[in-house]
Amino acid sequence: MVRRRALHARHRACFPNEAEIAGRLSLYDRERKMTDVTQTFSQLLLTYGPGAMLDLPEHAVVVGGLQDWRFGPSWRPIEEERLVALLRQQLGGKLSSTFQGLRQPPVFDEDRRDGNAPGVEVRLFPTWFVVDDADGDEADGKAPTTEKRRRIVEFADLTVNSLGKLSYRGDSQKSQVNPIRFVGACARGHLQDIDWRRLAHRNGDHSCRKPMFWVERGVSSDPSDISVRCTCGASVTLADLYKPKFLGGCTCQSPWLTPRRIAEETCVESLHLLPRSATNTYFAQTVNLISLIKSDDRVRQTIAEHRSTIDGIRVLPNFLQVLRTIPQTKEAFKDFSDAEIMSALEAGDAVEAGHVDNPKIPEFDLLASGAPVLGRPEAGSHLYAETLPRDSLSLTAPWDAFLQNVVKVHRLREVICLYGFTRLDPPPTAGECELEEIQLNVDCADLARNVEWLPAVEQFGEGIFLHISAPFVNEWRERPETRDISDQLRHREDQDARRFGRPPKHLGVAYWALHSLSHSLMAELALECGYPLSSLKERVYSSGAAQPDRFGILIYTSAAGGQGTLGGLSERAHDIGALLARAASRLSLCSNDPVCAEQARGNEDYPLQGAACHACLLVPETSCEARNGRLDRSLLVHTVLGQGSPLLGAQVFPLRGGHGEGDFQGTTPSRVLHIAPHAGA
Repeated sequence: MVRRRALHARHRACFPNEAEIAGRLSLYDRERKMTDVTQTFSQLLLTYGPGAMLDLPEHAVVVGGLQDWRFGPSWRPIEEERLVALLRQQLGGKLSSTFQGLRQPPVFDEDRRDGNAPGVEVRLFPTWFVVDDADGDEADGKAPTTEKRRRIVEFADLTVNSLGKLSYRGDSQKSQVNPIRFVGACARGHLQDIDWRRLAHRNGDHSCRKPMFWVERGVSSDPSDISVRCTCGASVTLADLYKPKFLGGCTCQSPWLTPRRIAEETCVESLHLLPRSATNTYFAQTVNLISLIKSDDRVRQTIAEHRSTIDGIRVLPNFLQVLRTIPQTKEAFKDFSDAEIMSALEAGDAVEAGHVDNPKIPEFDLLASGAPVLGRPEAGSHLYAETLPRDSLSLTAPWDAFLQNVVKVHRLREVICLYGFTRLDPPPTAGECELEEIQLNVDCADLARNVEWLPAVEQFGEGIFLHISAPFVNEWRERPETRDISDQLRHREDQDARRFGRPPKHLGVAYWALHSLSHSLMAELALECGYPLSSLKERVYSSGAAQPDRFGILIYTSAAGGQGTLGGLSERAHDIGALLARAASRLSLCSNDPVCAEQARGNEDYPLQGAACHACLLVPETSCEARNGRLDRSLLVHTVLGQGSPLLGAQVFPLRGGHGEGDFQGTTPSRVLHIAPHAGA
């Protein structure tokens, strides 16, 4: 097992509107109310980033924006020129004019406990609470036995003890409180407390200030059986709150930012009721790339590794002299001449000033170049890979025609950057773009009012790159049957776009097929390489019909804080023919057939899924670049329905024992089993 450094970010709980409650907080030691909770870098970027709701041991909070991220005396930049140029081009006005680039999140320091220790502050949210004791503080007598009534109160009604715990003191005794389970949110990421008093009195006296209660009737937890009721008789049920536009329009509240709302901001979205623990409360918007260089040029890579230092001293008249003197760069540049350094810097400036391509294009062009060796094997190198000789692979049909080259990637570096988030509905990922273009989601929520930098992590790992033969794919793509299927898939992509009210993205039938093969290959590799399926990732390279031919699949694994892996995945590149054969053989028959196979005809609820289910093609969403969309195994092989024009043809893929297939041997299942569609198909 690879030993990895434990890198954590620190969360510090702080209460909202501290100026309003400063007198109360001054009654106890402020440091004692601080709560330290550690998260890994990946968790902080992908799950609990700025604007995410989080339950700490004592409080429910929202993670603060970038203005609340405190670094120590020095912060570590993440060097990746291509990614910074892409962010500047795509995000435009969302970034500050003085945008500095990418930073690693603050690292938890066990020796620091003062108020300026590195960490990420969080803010108390929501500010409505339910009192634990049932039937307490009731002004109208005891509640019926079929109802459970608990007082709901606001933060201003609570007391804070010396340990930072919140409690409510009613007429009888002090009671513990829990944050209310529901908040209001919009699709663009705005978040706010629900004004329960206003909604309960929407048709009555808005000035009423009598006690209010959270009322649960029966044990079903049905929304119609849960209500907020005032002592005066006014009430509202959760079923009402789920009605479209019942909560009104979004008021542009962003409790993780400072200020939480700006006057000129507007939002056309409606407010929706959102349970704090729901899975659609936070969809991180990230963009990632594999660190590569346009050629095997050591000076360019050295510049990329020290970019922030170079940018800070380049304006000096004696720039080169300083570069060769300071400890950070003295040893790194000693082997290069002044002319080589300046030439590489000027070339990098020209690239940054021009149009930025999809990061996948230079990745593919380098990996598919056919060069025997790519990158450098020494420590600190971002890439080291070998193109395997074809005669060493012993490929058989159809893989000898399908594969043009196989690249064994010993070491790679992946950089992941968080640039925003949404709620309610997941937008397309950066991977769901045509290869010749990339479009980031500019309508996502902001991480700060003034974005001077963006959080990012670098991860090191290994992988296998398959350069797929363009003539093989193009011949299949030009068949009349495949063109008909392509038109159907295009219609389904339009259908999915209309469902979410956004422009369609047409990735082409080749992407669907290669993406499906990638998932099947990842599942097979997980049985062989020693990594669980959730640790593997994919990058699918597939150009459109009118674009330069680029077809490939990169299966890799990477981890933050590591310096590479032990080679369990990359070593499987030598057996890629057998791995692909086993992966394809599994696709002919699914344990959910014929229901799964029938989905190739289309599914109104999930138009981006064809013949694909959890028993055959779906993988953990952390492994898929397209959220398990655009999958259909019938594009690769014949299924039990025996229809279509599969990419791999009517090849025979015998099942082999050893991984639970049983003793079945022989031809494809479609020739053995004759299962008619059910009557409802």
